[in-house]
Amino acid sequence: MKITSKMRKRALSSIIEYLTSVEDATRSEIFENAISLCGLRCEQLYDTSPKSKYSILKSYLGTALNDLINKKHVLRDGERYKLAREEFIIVKEDMAHDEIKSYLSTGLYTKEDIFTHLEQFFGTDATLSTRDDYSLRSIAGNILFELTQNGEIEIIDGKYTYSKELEKHTKLDTPLPEKEFKPKFFKGLWLRGGSFFESFVANLLEKFFSLSGKMVVYCDVSGGSDDGGIDVVLEIVDYLGFVEKIKVQTKNRDKAQVNEKEVREFYGAMNAQRGTRGIYVTTTYFHPSAQDLIDSLDDLVGIDGDKLWDLIKRTQYGIVKSKDGYSFDTEIFN
Repeated sequence: MKITSKMRKRALSSIIEYLTSVEDATRSEIFENAISLCGLRCEQLYDTSPKSKYSILKSYLGTALNDLINKKHVLRDGERYKLAREEFIIVKEDMAHDEIKSYLSTGLYTKEDIFTHLEQFFGTDATLSTRDDYSLRSIAGNILFELTQNGEIEIIDGKYTYSKELEKHTKLDTPLPEKEFKPKFFKGLWLRGGSFFESFVANLLEKFFSLSGKMVVYCDVSGGSDDGGIDVVLEIVDYLGFVEKIKVQTKNRDKAQVNEKEVREFYGAMNAQRGTRGIYVTTTYFHPSAQDLIDSLDDLVGIDGDKLWDLIKRTQYGIVKSKDGYSFDTEIFN
């Protein structure tokens, strides 16, 4: 007896149908229950001879299950198997950037090593969809190219690793004049990644509003792959008791500007989450069209690199000022 294409399709769907109904199962449990879902007649279920429909179908179910495992549609945990999650995982570029740098700081890795690590870290390897894997690999490829071009990572015998040049940009040394220290400071921010910058901005704004006489009721980082376009959330109260719910977007970039589309998307997210004010913070600058949009809105402000530096100096957050100039605040940057 041969397995027809119709039976193959039914066998695959039977495995998935059964695993959908349970949290997990052993291999034998999968086979027995999948066979019962394949529509065999009662006498066929009890015919276990080598050439019977039951035996042939059971043999094919083993092949089908292995195929589902190889395609990551089914996950194995010891002797038990479970259906992979069906949701599509959206990976935030800043988080991928940070994780790549963290991973490369531990040794030498090929591009495939990096991709595999990221898939496991973000969980795209555990979804039925392959679109999130392709999306993640595309994002990671662009990040690796950017980091290589900037000299932050280097390739040795086909493997990526952290560049020794990094130490030159992150070393917390003696005070420098403002003109020399400012670009070094922003380089230090950028090299520490998006997650660090989100926390930095949250703490900076909390200190600024407190110094301005406002009571900060709530301030937290909401960044992540599911943050809805909002990185920081603040709730402040003024002297009269008026409450402001401020939503913040951050972009920690080395050179690229913020465009109008990015500002519009943030403004939409701010309103969708019922924010009363919005603040868009970038380490670089806004494209003229993006700045025009910001200027046209009464409930949105943009803080570019220059304004950010003024806030840092005003609050003395992240820096130490002395008679010899400025240096990094080691309690924050270490």
